[in-house]
Amino acid sequence: MEFWLVAALLIAIAVLVSVWPLIKPVVSAPDESESEESANVASFRDQTADLDWQLQQGLVSAEEAEKLKLELKKKLADELGDEPPASVYSLLKKPGFALLIALIVPVSAVLLYFKLGATTEIAVVNAMRNGHLNSEQVETVLKDWVAKRPENNQALFMLGSHYLRAGKLDEAVKTYRHLASISNGHPQVTAELAQVLFLSSNNVVTPEIRELYEQTLLKESQNTTALGLKGIDAFSNGNYQEAIAAWQLALTHEVDPTARQSLSAGINQARSMLGDTVVALRVMIDLDPEMGELPDDARVVVFARPAGDAKQPPVVAVPLSVRDLPREVLLDDNSAMMMGGQLLSSIESLDITARISLTGNVMSPDYQVQAKGVKTSATEPVRLTFTPAG
Repeated sequence: MEFWLVAALLIAIAVLVSVWPLIKPVVSAPDESESEESANVASFRDQTADLDWQLQQGLVSAEEAEKLKLELKKKLADELGDEPPASVYSLLKKPGFALLIALIVPVSAVLLYFKLGATTEIAVVNAMRNGHLNSEQVETVLKDWVAKRPENNQALFMLGSHYLRAGKLDEAVKTYRHLASISNGHPQVTAELAQVLFLSSNNVVTPEIRELYEQTLLKESQNTTALGLKGIDAFSNGNYQEAIAAWQLALTHEVDPTARQSLSAGINQARSMLGDTVVALRVMIDLDPEMGELPDDARVVVFARPAGDAKQPPVVAVPLSVRDLPREVLLDDNSAMMMGGQLLSSIESLDITARISLTGNVMSPDYQVQAKGVKTSATEPVRLTFTPAG
């Protein structure tokens, strides 16, 4: 709606600019042609009067005087000519033409927009903003976009991502293959194609998948999707140290909390396979049914600090949102290293806190729940449930 209001305003301005010169009154200087005509008529009268005087004085005969007057009249007629035709500008000044312009400009603008404009792109944006559309409706919008812009990389990428989220792996593979061919092997596309192929092959890294993630890393060495697949490939072949290196590099660049948790879990498992002692606390975050409806985008944070020392900064923190709950999060040395402080393995017990902020400021939470004195050696999940009184 906002777009059409702005468009209508711009069209109105364009119409005014186009029509105003045709309807505004024109203040012009005296017409030079009219002055010239007056001079010609005055000259004719003077010459006629002079002939009459010559006739009275007997200088010319009546026949000669009449003949000369006819010549003067003919000359005057030639000089005056017929009434000049209306100029093109005077025709354009007619109200009907101004009205025609006022109609043509907006109609042409609307027709051109629907032919060349971004109507489909606007529909896609609205669909993404509308949380009430189901998966099939979103898919229809994205398909329409691809049908209108078959070579648009963004349209194809979003359609492929939708297929992946919807579990339509065959369609996702087909879409990403086509996109990879027209995008000259863009690393983000080849990484996504490798991931979809991995899922469709029952989580087995095939030679094609290996070639794709290696191709991706040659162009973009910090691509987290490709690094994740490289770690999985190394782990499945018993190269645990190589897997840890790939996943740790991915962890330093990954921003998605869910993906970070998966990477941490993989690193811990690889370390366990190497015989290392792994400290990892599992924390289950949930909402009490009596909490009622909370905004999906309300911020949630889970953090831990050494037990009994509320003044120390957290040694580990995991950001979430209400839409992620319930969720089990992993607090471990990988998460602690990102905070740049102590490792969890160097701390005997922790105070674990979870907060919800409806305003986005987790320093002033609306809800909070804690578990104090949790041993870092604990193997059972720590359960934190938000309640209305929390």
